[in-house]
Amino acid sequence: MKQNGQLFYSVLMIVLVMVLTTGCITINLGDSAPSPLDDLPVEPINPVSTAEPALPQVGLTEDTLFNMQYLSPMLQVAVQLVNGEFSGVVEGIELTAKIRSEIVFGDLNGDGIDDAALLLSENTGGSGIFVSLIAVYSQGDRFQQAPAVLIDDRPIIDQVVVENGVVRLTGLIHGPNDPMVNPTTVFSAEYKLFGDRLVQTRFESAFGGGDVHAINIESPVDGEEFSGSVRLVGTMPIGTFENNLALTITHPAGSVLVHEGFMVQAADMGAPATFDNTITLPAVNAGTELLAMLSELSMADGTPIAVDSVVIKVK
Repeated sequence: MKQNGQLFYSVLMIVLVMVLTTGCITINLGDSAPSPLDDLPVEPINPVSTAEPALPQVGLTEDTLFNMQYLSPMLQVAVQLVNGEFSGVVEGIELTAKIRSEIVFGDLNGDGIDDAALLLSENTGGSGIFVSLIAVYSQGDRFQQAPAVLIDDRPIIDQVVVENGVVRLTGLIHGPNDPMVNPTTVFSAEYKLFGDRLVQTRFESAFGGGDVHAINIESPVDGEEFSGSVRLVGTMPIGTFENNLALTITHPAGSVLVHEGFMVQAADMGAPATFDNTITLPAVNAGTELLAMLSELSMADGTPIAVDSVVIKVK
């Protein structure tokens, strides 16, 4: 069972990387066909499409979200949902997709307009039901769908909220040794829009009711400006294996500019840890925002155990 779990997670990570490296999709309503947006009150924004429609300025509702075109996270093909569901053959593959009940609204990009976060479940045959987080956000006079982020196969989601531009999820997902019908890993995750992508910026987990693995970057804070280098300071309640984290620095366009090890200090393996390291920033144009992320990765399958990040502005 352990080998099967590790194989599943290796495949799952490949699917996740494929999903995260794709572009976004804008809502295709068409000029001649009636749209669920036509009768909505006027407010700035845009829904999800495969073309570049000239959309009216509208508000976003659950009914609109239930009847939009989305980029399928699994197949990377646009599908039209009706009453929140899709069922049919897409490029020779039988696909069923459904919007789950956890739809939340809130401003995700700081423009004062309510955006939406929702969970879409997909199945292409077999027992797997893969659940992805999707953000639909305002972009000028229309909405745009950010590339989806895979959560898990049949996760148990307790709560989805939007607060201060952050989407927060809590619930249970599968650990490497969990049977697919019974996830036991408690998790809490945060997601933000970075550029036109939805990225996981924080992740905490506890295996089988054990202690919580977390990374806490205490300095700097989001939006601070630096030139040349930056000092990352923080703590961990449980030190990582061999006192080593993974550091990545990502450009808003999605390219990874830095991927290297990052050492922490702990008295013993599994004891609380601290870090205070100065890292060199990549050469980018002044004013560029970079996402610096620290990750504790599973030695079994490379999946994240804990994540924290900070947005740094380059002077």
